[in-house]
Amino acid sequence: MQTIVKWSFVLGLMFMLLAACSSTAPTPVDPAVLDATLTTDPDNPIAGTKVRLKAAFTGAELSNSSGMTFEIRVNEKPILIEAIKEDNNTFEGGYTFVESGTYEVYLHLYTEDIHLTKKKQVVVQ
Repeated sequence: MQTIVKWSFVLGLMFMLLAACSSTAPTPVDPAVLDATLTTDPDNPIAGTKVRLKAAFTGAELSNSSGMTFEIRVNEKPILIEAIKEDNNTFEGGYTFVESGTYEVYLHLYTEDIHLTKKKQVVVQ
């Protein structure tokens, strides 16, 4: 009986090792090929109304642990908005622009060991 238990343990350990070795590592993300688009809803934001910001990344499949922050510059001061992940490559957040004008929006993507920043603009009526 002990021999059966020992062999079962050895075989189980071997299967676990084989399964661990056969799993494929995730494809590394190359920052040079990543690109981002920023869209707003409504398309033409109006001051004083809440705007939905949507960032979509292309060039790689992002992992489930990826995160993103919108950084909006207002009077040279950063306002950070933690984005919610819609799917693997799309993130969303909301903000109310107080005044009309052109705003710089920085998209901070955090994936694997990479912090990538893309600069975009939003024109508010």
